[in-house]
Amino acid sequence: MRSDFMSMYEAYFDDVYRYVLYKTGSKWDTDDLVSEVFHKAYRSYSSAKQPENAKAWVMTIARHTVIDHYRKRKETVSADILESFAQDFSVEEKVEHAVEVDCLHKALAYLPDEDREVMTLRYFAEMKHREIGAVLGKQEDTVKTRVSRLLRKLGGLVKGCLEGKNAHG
Repeated sequence: MRSDFMSMYEAYFDDVYRYVLYKTGSKWDTDDLVSEVFHKAYRSYSSAKQPENAKAWVMTIARHTVIDHYRKRKETVSADILESFAQDFSVEEKVEHAVEVDCLHKALAYLPDEDREVMTLRYFAEMKHREIGAVLGKQEDTVKTRVSRLLRKLGGLVKGCLEGKNAHG
């Protein structure tokens, strides 16, 4: 059991970490919460009887751990974390990238909570449509269609924001 759990831990740690970091916006909270996620997973791993979809299982634990964290703190999610994903660019690229990140941030904030959660699971936790469906209790085809529509919607929102920035800047 221990080696099976360690394999799962190694396989999904980065996805869980990125997801929690996006949701909290704080490296300190993320470190604590990811530790809590895998502690909970380890405690229930033997009773879970080798979860059929281990990634969806551990991401569900992560999702609920973050929700519990905010219930306790009664705070809202900080979306400033998108800034932390910036890479090392030249000054011009940094300015352009900052504008793009700002527009993406605004577009994501515009989405309803459940839609933002779908996109977070898809692109920050790198989950497959089937896995997202398992986490959210939705059919795979429903998730696939939703992601496709949300990408078009986000694309339009980001493009409109960039055009607005360029028109005023």
